[in-house]
Amino acid sequence: MKESLLIVSFILLILTGCANRALPVATGYPVKAQRKMQSAHHWDVLAKDLAERLKKTIDLSFPNAVVKPSVFIKYNEKTPFGKALFTLLTIRLIQQGLVIMDSNAQYGDNLVIEYQMQVVHHKDRRLTYLPPGAFTALATGVWFAAQIKEHWDYPGPSWSILPLAIGGASAFTNYYLPGETNTEVIISTVATMGQQYLFGDSRIYYINDDDYEHYEDFTTTTTNKTYRIVNQ
Repeated sequence: MKESLLIVSFILLILTGCANRALPVATGYPVKAQRKMQSAHHWDVLAKDLAERLKKTIDLSFPNAVVKPSVFIKYNEKTPFGKALFTLLTIRLIQQGLVIMDSNAQYGDNLVIEYQMQVVHHKDRRLTYLPPGAFTALATGVWFAAQIKEHWDYPGPSWSILPLAIGGASAFTNYYLPGETNTEVIISTVATMGQQYLFGDSRIYYINDDDYEHYEDFTTTTTNKTYRIVNQ
C-alpha cells in the first residue's frame, strides 16, 4: 500500500513539474503543402502565373486607361534562373497583350518589374512525418508482392523479381512525392511605377540541395585576404 502511494505521489510530482515548465513546449505548424521546383518547366509555370496576375493588377489599377502602361523588366543575369525567368516572363506578358519595353528604354512612366532570389540552407532539420499519400504509394509495392505470391505457380522465380516490385514502388513514391530537402528558395517579385509599389509576390519552394547554384549569386561574395608587411 505504501509503495502504491509512493508511486502515485511520484507521478503527481512529475505532472506538477510538467504543468509548471520553465520553457514553452515546442509545437509544429499545421500540415501544409509546399511545391518542389525541379525543372525549367516549373520556372515557366511560375512565369505564366506571374504574368496573369500582373495583367489583372494592371487592369484593376488603370481601369479607364485607353492605353495601358508599358512594362519594363529588369534583367537579372547573375544566375541561370534569373536569365530564364526574364525570357519566360517576357514571353508570357506579351501573350497577355502587354507592351514590353526592351533594355534600351528608360523607366519613365513604365511599370518596372524586378525579381530576386534568396537561397536558404538549413543545417539542422528534424525528422518530419511522411507526406500525405506516402502509405498509399508504399502499399503499391506490397500489392505487387501479394499478386506475385498468389497468382504465380512457381514461387522461386516469381519472388526473384520482388526487388523490382519494391523498386517500382520506391520510384513511384519519389516521382509523385519528391519530399523535403535541406534547401529552399524564396522568389520575390515586385512591380513599381515611380515611387509606388503596385504589385508584390513572394513564393517559397523546396529545391534539390545540389541545384542551389541555379538561384544563388556568387559574384557579390568577396574573399578576405591577409597581407603581411615586412621591412624592406
